[in-house]
Amino acid sequence: MSTISAVCVPEFIHSDQMDLFLSKVSPEKTRRIAKFMHDGDRYRSLLGEVLIRSTVIEQTGASNDQIRFVYNSYGKPSLEHDPGFSFNLSHSGNWVVLLWDKGGPALGIDVEQIVPIDLGIAEHCFTPRENAELHSRTGRGRLEYFYRLWTLKECFVKASGKGLSMPLDAFSMIYSDRFGWFSPEAESFHFTCFFLDSTHILSACSSHGPLPGAVRMTSLDALYDNLNN
Repeated sequence: MSTISAVCVPEFIHSDQMDLFLSKVSPEKTRRIAKFMHDGDRYRSLLGEVLIRSTVIEQTGASNDQIRFVYNSYGKPSLEHDPGFSFNLSHSGNWVVLLWDKGGPALGIDVEQIVPIDLGIAEHCFTPRENAELHSRTGRGRLEYFYRLWTLKECFVKASGKGLSMPLDAFSMIYSDRFGWFSPEAESFHFTCFFLDSTHILSACSSHGPLPGAVRMTSLDALYDNLNN
């Protein structure tokens, strides 16, 4: 069964932790992180890769130096030394989340902070059925439903490995009391969607097997210890 790991992004990362984390990622990643103007963006980007590396070390026995990422033609990463270890990463607002599985399924995860947004974007990204469901709701309920659909679609696009080349209105996300969330265009996939906290929605999908309805919390101290061994 797949696992969702999550790290809460702090307002400040102490220098000893920051220095160790930066020493464990690639020079290219370090350069990209340094270009961010705001601490929050730097922290999310850094903790995303640190969470992946810590999980790979813990689950595969590889050392940090053995971890090499390879990318498909659409930019989706996998592990060079263990392609059967599937993973997908997302971060937004206060959270960095990682979906992983040793069984090699196609995985996708997306977390979004719920903020006011022009819901007119839905006309271009959602199917007619999805837009009808969206507009049947009002107020906060409509905004939350938008983010449910958005994260569900994003996680499936990421699982497909095709990234932005797959239009979001090329498939529908439907909810039923019997089956939960599903997509007629992706019948082999399992989906889940839930609130990570009161202001963040998380969705995930897998090409086989059920998905957890909760996350495994990871602290910065645990990440530090894993990478420092």
